[in-house]
Amino acid sequence: MGYRIEQMSGEFRIPADKRADALKAVQAMNPTDARFSWVDQDEVVQAETLVDALWAWWWEAVQDPEGNIVDIAFVGEKAGDDEVLFAAIAPYVDVGSYIQMQGEDAEIWRWVFTGAAFREDYPTITWPT
Repeated sequence: MGYRIEQMSGEFRIPADKRADALKAVQAMNPTDARFSWVDQDEVVQAETLVDALWAWWWEAVQDPEGNIVDIAFVGEKAGDDEVLFAAIAPYVDVGSYIQMQGEDAEIWRWVFTGAAFREDYPTITWPT
């Protein structure tokens, strides 16, 4: 079971100088929490890079030559507790970064990073009269 999701678009960036702190934040999450049962916690704890830790959460991070993470792509199939992951790394993600998703029922939303936190936004759709 589960809720299928796919990424539609996004603009996402973590500066190279914040990657180590973001990795520590991901690794500090409670590995015995049942909500994360689908995440390979050993892989997260043993990750040497943030890229490796994100991969364990089904997110592929893209780095530029300077070591900045300049994109992120969902490589999973179903929604997990991605909000918990994003809450942990939000302080390290550039303000204004977002990830736009679509669910199996055609619902669309964005996870928008605001500095110390992130929020979930939904579009307003209007029809011409």
